[in-house]
Amino acid sequence: MRNFLLRILVASQWGASLALVSGCGTHIESGSSSSSPGGATSGVSSGSSSPEGATSSSSSSSTAGATSGAGGGGQVDSPDASAPLEPYPDPTCVGPFHDGGYYGQCCYEVHCTAPVGGACPAASEAAPHLDDLPPGSGTCTCSAEGEGAAGWIQGPYANRTASDPGSCCYLVGSISCEGRPLLVRGEPRVAPLAHAPSAWSQTDLRRFERALADTDLSALAPAARRELARRWAERGQNEHASVASFGRFALALMAQGAPPQLLEAAHRAALDEVRHARVALAIASAYAGEPVGVGPLPLHGALDDLGSLEAITLATVVEGCVGETLSAIEAEVAAQAAEPPAVRMALQAIARDEARHAELAWAFVRWAVTTGGARLRERVAAAFARALDQVGTGAPGMADGDLPPSHGFLAEGELHRLRRQAVADVLRPAAAALVDERGSSAGREFSDARGNAVLRGGATYLST
Repeated sequence: MRNFLLRILVASQWGASLALVSGCGTHIESGSSSSSPGGATSGVSSGSSSPEGATSSSSSSSTAGATSGAGGGGQVDSPDASAPLEPYPDPTCVGPFHDGGYYGQCCYEVHCTAPVGGACPAASEAAPHLDDLPPGSGTCTCSAEGEGAAGWIQGPYANRTASDPGSCCYLVGSISCEGRPLLVRGEPRVAPLAHAPSAWSQTDLRRFERALADTDLSALAPAARRELARRWAERGQNEHASVASFGRFALALMAQGAPPQLLEAAHRAALDEVRHARVALAIASAYAGEPVGVGPLPLHGALDDLGSLEAITLATVVEGCVGETLSAIEAEVAAQAAEPPAVRMALQAIARDEARHAELAWAFVRWAVTTGGARLRERVAAAFARALDQVGTGAPGMADGDLPPSHGFLAEGELHRLRRQAVADVLRPAAAALVDERGSSAGREFSDARGNAVLRGGATYLST
């Protein structure tokens, strides 16, 4: 974590990492086939089964358009100890279905907490008190605008067990995203899967292909193989969509007159994502026992707002600075826990590449706030605050208990702990260093103990 923070600080403060991100990309052929040192725990999928076949888990950005199907009122504007609470409705999945990899719909789970000051907090104030919020890899939390739309948290409702000290219950919704998503009007866009021979399910990485061919999956139960195939296919879809995300980012850089080093790094990152998608889909094909590829990616509306420095900067905060930093850290830890050599090699390469992609995001946002001035700096601070609060207060939902460990996906509890540590040890200090210039109020938004330590002296913090 300390080394990662140092890299991010270099990128966000001085732009020196442009020399790194504009260099040659790391290729999977150079990945070690042995486990990396460290005490990472083995894990299972970070997704969690939800009603109607959807899954609620980590993600990367707000998704609009969900409509409330949770039923029941119960939400109060302010805590009121005397207000009766309706029993909470059953967990449910509502809103538009995100086919092709984001677990379907917005899914709500029940999370309970103890009263605060003798009363249940209003939904708008409940998040800091809940210990079991869904995590966010950048946070694709359910949200919508307009009258009658479903919010991220609904409630409070009464606990069905009156004697339970956690008697204030809420419906909390999220969908799942991995990597740097392609967001169009707030919704993630991925290509549909194609279960047919496809160049996307093959790579030209000989060492990886040999390791994948030698992978013995006979000990896995059929249900576990199917689930792992699904999860790796979804990872492949997300990596495939990231190619388009970086393509759009490159066009936006040109529209803003950004330095050529940023543009070079963006194109190299897109090529990295092509490789990530092919590797993930090749692994999915091995688990599925049949080729798994992707079809055409729908791009209508994807090129809107390319001329807006504020729009591209705020999107990069969520998708790149937060999402890709978390993705890099999570991939590195998952690689340490992975047992099949092909899976370990893939995750090691993804972790190295995503780290450079994160550096690119931080370097760009640094350039953007320098170019855009105080107003953009304040908007960036607010975007960081929202994203990090959602990630930092997140926690796992229902676990995928049937998945075997060590096949590329961290256990729910480990994922939750890792994200909280990343927020505290990397993201908040780096965000503080980026937005705090000459004592701006934006910077003070992040001036907690850790952030101040970095701003007063990075060496002191890094040595702790």
